[in-house]
Amino acid sequence: MAYVAPSAPQSIGGVLDDWLRLFRESFSRCWILALVATVASAYDQIVLIPHLPSANLPPLEYFTQLATAYRGPQVFLTDLVFWLILLVVYGAVVIQQLSVARGRVPRSPGAALGASLSRFLQMLLGVLVLLVCVAVLGAIIGISGAMLIHLRAAPGMAALAGLVALAVIAAVIYASVRVQFWLVALFDQDLGGPRAIARSWQLTRGHWWRITGILFVAGVVIWVLSIVFGLVAGLLAGGLAVGGGSTMLLHHLRLLALISSLSRLITLPLLTAVWIAVYRDLTLRSEGADLAARTEALGGH
Repeated sequence: MAYVAPSAPQSIGGVLDDWLRLFRESFSRCWILALVATVASAYDQIVLIPHLPSANLPPLEYFTQLATAYRGPQVFLTDLVFWLILLVVYGAVVIQQLSVARGRVPRSPGAALGASLSRFLQMLLGVLVLLVCVAVLGAIIGISGAMLIHLRAAPGMAALAGLVALAVIAAVIYASVRVQFWLVALFDQDLGGPRAIARSWQLTRGHWWRITGILFVAGVVIWVLSIVFGLVAGLLAGGLAVGGGSTMLLHHLRLLALISSLSRLITLPLLTAVWIAVYRDLTLRSEGADLAARTEALGGH
């Protein structure tokens, strides 16, 4: 049965059903794009696994050498390139799934990547805005923590520190839900990065608990799939890592990373599909509220 986008706001179950239908209908157009992210992820993980130090070293020196290998410039640059590739792939998958949701024929994978690249600077600007917000929040936490440490001898400071920590955690969770759909808004309405973040914040107003419930269910599904891939990877890699000392252990870790990365073939399109399903439901609710307000205003004249 072909995918038909809802024309009216849905219940939580309806949004989840729309999410899975959109994923199924769009997967054939998205899996190649997800494969790009999978390959990049596998390569990134393999590079992040350094050559293991000699097993004969003292424990402290062994872990010191291991930590130093993880901080190398090659690891940093590879990780940076991976995240930039991942951002472009996310944009391309959103483009494909939005086409399906609108009842249009999706582009070829190359065309979708090209369209995503054309908005790369705006996507990057959006990410930088979010990072600045995180940095500001981190500075506030650091200053608050320093003040509490300075006043730790005062009565009740331990309880106050706990309340501050809880407030910060709650604020982070609240804000992360409110900006969750900025990438969809960027491509759906051809917005710049900061305006897309503002649009996501606007659409989610008054729907935080409902959105959190939907994202929680979707997150559990995606998490379970990731765990299944991880278990399969562990069984396969473990079966091939019999003997061989540290060299075989290194191959074992790299094989584990490679197989685990395959989960992105499924989880990446699932994640973007739930973004789109919730975003479109919020858009319908917003349009309905605007229409109701205009009707009420006209009725008052």
